[in-house]
This record gives sequence, C-alpha cells and structure tokens, in this order.
Amino acid sequence: MTYADLLREMLPDLNPEVDDLFLLEAHQIAGLPERAPAAELAAVLHAHPRLYRFFVARSPQIEAFLVRLLADHGPVGAGDLVGCEQALLWEIADLIAYERSPESYDTGAKVDWDLSAVTDVVDLDGKVVVDAGAGTGRVALDAAPAARYVFAIEPVATLRQYMRDRATQLAIDNLYVVDGFLHAIPLPPGTADVLLTCQAISWNLPDELAEIERVVKPGGTALHLFGAAGATQPDNPLHQPLVAAGYQPGTYQERGTSISTYWKQIGV
Repeated sequence: MTYADLLREMLPDLNPEVDDLFLLEAHQIAGLPERAPAAELAAVLHAHPRLYRFFVARSPQIEAFLVRLLADHGPVGAGDLVGCEQALLWEIADLIAYERSPESYDTGAKVDWDLSAVTDVVDLDGKVVVDAGAGTGRVALDAAPAARYVFAIEPVATLRQYMRDRATQLAIDNLYVVDGFLHAIPLPPGTADVLLTCQAISWNLPDELAEIERVVKPGGTALHLFGAAGATQPDNPLHQPLVAAGYQPGTYQERGTSISTYWKQIGV
C-alpha cells in the first residue's frame, strides 16, 4: 500500500482540492521537494500559476527547486490534469488534514496509542515531559495527568490550537503547547526528565537526536515510539541509526496494539 493509499483509507471524507494547497504553512511548502511527486506537482503549478507565486512568497527558499521542476516537466493536457491534481493532493493529504480537519486526522490514526508503551519504559509521575512533534497531542494529553508539566512541541499552528482546545475540554492545566521543530526545540538545555516522540523523527535525524539530547537533563530518558509494523527490525531505515546512537529497541503489545520503542538514558 502506498502512502497516498493509506491516507485515502485514513481520511475517507477529506476530498482534498487544489485550493487546499493555499493552506500550507511555510515549513510544509519547504518540505515539498521530499514529499510531492515531481511530475504531478509541476503539472499543477503550470495549470495554477497563482499557486506557484504563493509557494514562493510563503517559502522563498523553494523557488530554485520550482524553477528547475517546471523546466524539467511541462504542462499536461486538460484530460490528464485532474489525475495529476489528485495524485499530488493525496500524497500530501496529511498536511491538508492538519490544516482543514485535525480531528479527522486524529480519529483516522491507525495506531491506538497506549500510554503504557511509555510507562513500561519510564515513570512519568511528577516529571517534566516534552512531547516533540506532538501532532494532535494524543500522547501529550495522556501524559499530562501523571506529569508535573508537559511541553508539546509542534510546528503546525492548527494542530497547536487543536491541542489547546482539547486540553481545555479535558480540564488539563499543566500542558504547554509550543511552536517548534524537532531539530530546533525552543527549551533550555536539561529541561526534560523525559522526552518523547511518536512517529515524528527522521526528517533530519542527526540534528534531531542532538537537539533531543540537549533538552533532556543528564540521567533523563529520550523515548521514540512508532506504530509501524516491523519498526524494530534491522531493515527499518531508523533501526540501525537509532541503535548506533545508543537507543535500546523494544516492542509494546497490548489488545492488538503493537508499538515499537527505542529509548536511551542520556548522559549515563
């Protein structure tokens, strides 16, 4: 199953449209060279020049890539354009869902996260916890009742607001939602007793791991969780780098849930 097929299954009511691309934030646009299918993106930009101007205005560093892309891939006929649009939109439908309907993305997530996958590795009681790349806040919200404080680091503005709204609904008052990236966490060194990521690392792994270990205090724990089957197997692209960086692999299984874990005690 391709990632686009997975997103179609997760988000059956999304029905993305080209105009949804105007919702993308600067960092999401900057990531399009790694995420978007090249020929389809070019076809859409040729057909919708306002979108090209929007991308460059919002994220100027992408202009050189887009110029090369449009030179390498020409326009397509009207009969092929709809197919190119849908191929592009569904390949990045998660980004669109973040902006349009974070609750749908939260509901459609394939793994039913169980906080025991965390607490089997490290105690959260009274701890300062950082959930980096927090997304819709599933783990951050679950961790808050046990933790002293939880800092949820998330670069997408709509997801940050979604977490704040959910915290209000749940009467959680020790969750602090912060704009930031895994490779640039806006917290002082040694802030966290426990730092978690959940299917969030890998975009810039060396810098992410260095930043994570900067934020965790000596003797604290960094823990990465994945819901993908086989995530602890040697052929998984993150397995060897994480093990080489000193992380211990494991698997949590409960009631049909399978979560792969990698943890490291920092400075020990």
